[in-house]
Amino acid sequence: MSSKIFINSNQQPLASLPSRNPEVKVFHQSLPHYNITPLVAIPGIAKELGIAHLFVKDESSRFGLSAFKILGASWATKCSLEKRLGLDKSPFPVSLAQLASAAQAADFTLYAATDGNHGRAVARMAKYLGIKARIFVPSMLDAEAKVKITNEGAVVEVIEGTYDQTVVKTKLAAEQHPGGRGVLISDTALTAEDETAGWIVEGYQTMFDEIEEQVFTQTGEDNISHVFTPVGVGSLAQAVTTHCQRTPRAEKPAVITVEPETAACLKTSLEAGQPTSVDAEYTICTGMCCGTISLIGWPILSKGVGAAITTNDVEVDGAVAELGQYGVFAGPCGAASLAALRLLAGSGKMPLEPDAVVVALCTEGKRGYLPPGVNG
Repeated sequence: MSSKIFINSNQQPLASLPSRNPEVKVFHQSLPHYNITPLVAIPGIAKELGIAHLFVKDESSRFGLSAFKILGASWATKCSLEKRLGLDKSPFPVSLAQLASAAQAADFTLYAATDGNHGRAVARMAKYLGIKARIFVPSMLDAEAKVKITNEGAVVEVIEGTYDQTVVKTKLAAEQHPGGRGVLISDTALTAEDETAGWIVEGYQTMFDEIEEQVFTQTGEDNISHVFTPVGVGSLAQAVTTHCQRTPRAEKPAVITVEPETAACLKTSLEAGQPTSVDAEYTICTGMCCGTISLIGWPILSKGVGAAITTNDVEVDGAVAELGQYGVFAGPCGAASLAALRLLAGSGKMPLEPDAVVVALCTEGKRGYLPPGVNG
């Protein structure tokens, strides 16, 4: 079990973090069907683990897309289009209708690489704006995910290769779009100067604003001690770490990350002390099957993450079933946080104190997947 858990001895306080942007949540609240997703208390597991509280942030109802990704994709799309259109200099907020009108007149097409939920979120934003979207997916992506993207009105293009290869080919396709009208909405940064990936990270802030309010409402205290988060390319984990580090708490919440054993780019990088790519292989956690960490996330993750954990498909499948018993109907990526919590609690490597208040991020809702051990 010890090889599955890496305690980050390089962890240290982070300086010069971006401040919270109050415009992010206001923008999300302006979108159709905005809702605050549930923070579900799971007292049974909390009692078993000997901690005060376990909460699961259930993102299965976010804008009806069953995943958190639209928080980042929508904000990044807004910021990208406003900059391309020169609207970022406007002294007044730009409404969704105004942005849609301008984007349609410019004949923009949104591009994204995805292994599932991010591409669907970008496609939904294109639908809101009345413009086209081309979503590139790796060949291992399941048919259900592709259908969900096309149902949003986007064109899906399958790349024979890995997610990392798909990212590169999507970037090239966007750059080659006629008239320079292709707009790439990427949730991973290939360079440290990538603004779009930074906007993706900033967009996730709304989730943490909600969590802070919900924990206080349910406990009467401001006392989150641990946050467990899945990792793909690292954008969500970067957002989690940024939020936890810039809270006014004297003791910052510990950030615990989880990845599939077959695609552990963050844990491998932490162990190596530098960004290190891996050859990602199939996992039921298709949204986490990423081999390269986002470059803008590495400086924050390398110092801000407390522990990195890897899980296998059997452990995640068990966590899916366990969450279902408590009314949280998760997909594999969403249940991975609980699997990681169980591994850490049983390891003795980072003891959970009796007063611990743990938040586990359930990033996607229930979906079909092959049983562990069956690689389709």
